[in-house]
Amino acid sequence: MSGQGYFGQQTTSDDTAEINRLRFLIRQELAQARTGIPVKVAAVHGGGVGAPPTVDVMPLINQTDGQGNQTPHGVIYGIATMRNQGGTNGIINDPKVGDIGHMTISDRDISALKANGGAQSNPGSFRRGNMSDGIYQGAIANPANQDQAVQFTEGGIKLFDKNGQIIEFAAGSVTITTAQLRVTGDVIAGAGGENISVLNHLHTNVQPGGGTSGPPEPGT
Repeated sequence: MSGQGYFGQQTTSDDTAEINRLRFLIRQELAQARTGIPVKVAAVHGGGVGAPPTVDVMPLINQTDGQGNQTPHGVIYGIATMRNQGGTNGIINDPKVGDIGHMTISDRDISALKANGGAQSNPGSFRRGNMSDGIYQGAIANPANQDQAVQFTEGGIKLFDKNGQIIEFAAGSVTITTAQLRVTGDVIAGAGGENISVLNHLHTNVQPGGGTSGPPEPGT
């Protein structure tokens, strides 16, 4: 049996009067109500198109006793994750191992709710404020070295990926930076009766032989 002891949280003033003893007891009870904590993602399960993934996380704030001796938390498994989604419309940006984010903690057991696919459920148990009922909210302290992103700027919107391809939206124009642009359908330039089809347009002033034709004919 280990001979290691632990110091409690009570201070010398907590036992000097009845009100201090009550305050100490209240503080200890309130400490059991977990609401949120920074965590590091240890594993990701599932994800992509379909249901959001679950993650295993390691809380990053250690437990301490009255003397400041630390005890790290263990890994918490099967935590639900947030996804920006409305109806069948969503932005898929799943967590990655090593991400540092914030986990909020539900005040009731949500295990039955998760097992029932979001259908209204009774609490899975009588536990309250338990970290097993956390929901991973997203990154808060990741490195500032994104190689793929959607960026909202003062001038418009910029999308870029890890292959160096960029789409920039500015006032009156869209600029695409890529080595090759492939379009599976037709491209129509212009508007109304002046539009030109890249696939089906006709040329004016066509001369036989090796001469140069005139410009495309509007409306074709």
